Amino acid sequence: MWPIKTTVFFFGFIAACALSLVYPIIGIVNYMMVYMLNPDKMWWGKPLDSFGLRYSMMAGVCLILGMIINAKRLPRTRGMFSGWTILLILFVAIALASGLIGYGYSNYSMNILDKQVKVTIFLLCLLKLATTRRNFTIVIWTLVIGTMLIGYDAYSAPADDFFAGRLNFVGGPDFRDSSGLAAHMAAMLPLAGAAFLATPSWRWRAMAAISGALAVNTIIQCRTRSAFIGLAAGLAVALIMAPRGRKGRIYVALSIGMIGAFSLTDGHFWNRMSTVAQPAEYSTDDTIESRFELWTVAGMMFADHPLGVGVGKFRDKIGSYRTPGLEHAFSVPKRVTHNSFLLCATELGVQGLLVLLAIIATSLVAIWRTARMAKFCEQPQQLRILAYGCLLSLVIYVTAATFTDRLYTESYWWVLALPICLETAVWREVVARDLTPELAVESEIDVFDGLPATARDARCALG
Repeated sequence: MWPIKTTVFFFGFIAACALSLVYPIIGIVNYMMVYMLNPDKMWWGKPLDSFGLRYSMMAGVCLILGMIINAKRLPRTRGMFSGWTILLILFVAIALASGLIGYGYSNYSMNILDKQVKVTIFLLCLLKLATTRRNFTIVIWTLVIGTMLIGYDAYSAPADDFFAGRLNFVGGPDFRDSSGLAAHMAAMLPLAGAAFLATPSWRWRAMAAISGALAVNTIIQCRTRSAFIGLAAGLAVALIMAPRGRKGRIYVALSIGMIGAFSLTDGHFWNRMSTVAQPAEYSTDDTIESRFELWTVAGMMFADHPLGVGVGKFRDKIGSYRTPGLEHAFSVPKRVTHNSFLLCATELGVQGLLVLLAIIATSLVAIWRTARMAKFCEQPQQLRILAYGCLLSLVIYVTAATFTDRLYTESYWWVLALPICLETAVWREVVARDLTPELAVESEIDVFDGLPATARDARCALG
């Protein structure tokens, strides 16, 4: 007899696979939940091991089949490829060719490339499906619920899941370590806040609040400085960029959240976080010292190989830079860069780094465009809140990724893609809206000239 959690998951997963053949957006939900819950590593997933199920592959195949079957009913978008999509494909192409430019391909390299191709395929599906307000909202709530479930697992985690007082072994395959888990949960926090502010239902608001509280608790359990710095950057942007008409509520929510978060912390947490603001102690902290040395080695490697050493080759080539004064860099077992941008530069070269920066910049521009076009849609404040949440999520994740390796993390790419999905959803609403001459006069705009150039182009593209 299976445990209740095993039974609920198994039949829920099978039902979601079947429904995704009819409603492809359910396939997006199914894939995301499998990724975040990671049933292969959970106790309630062990009874299903004998079936040999590959959950992500099954969810992905059903999603793609559903899109093929329902091709005529999928949301219409702005043509085959957007600028962001082209950059994404270019980034993957650079990764695939990196072994030819660098030092070949290892098993580790092939695993990363295989994963990155799968991530890209899912992102292309996401960019097609999550481009209506309804579907985008479904995706946001999927992330909120997934965060809540991960947070509950962290809250109830046994002592064996802690190492040196830090939580590990909770969540999806990309964030089983404390740094990755904290970065992911920190990035999900503003999405939970945006969901809270954007929905009128108090029941759903309660769920978002619980998700946010559990996310904060998980971050504190991880005691990770990279996520702490990311949250600090996100807080600064949150105070500056709060949408008009909601600033008061946002400031109150932030204040309550910070008070609640502070009440969950302890001396050990603040002792660790305080080292960030005490440069004099960097030389006595082996973890910080090793990061500085790894960054130095990464800089040396990039200078020697500006076109990159190849995906997964940093840890293979670091040994050739062993020199006196860099002992800490070689005491780190995994020998990773602990900086996603340096990892990109050393493995994918200057060309990969430039494309990555262009992807991030394009996502930021999409958020700005969304905020500008929202006034031409119904419930513009809701759209601005969602754009605001995407902005904070992106800032937090990108900042945290500067101090840990997130380049090949799937949820990192989700956060980069969400602004593009939201912009396209708003674009569709602007195009679909019937701007009559009377309305145009009342709004003191011309039927076309008052719209952003992107909206004019969209109206022509979608007819």
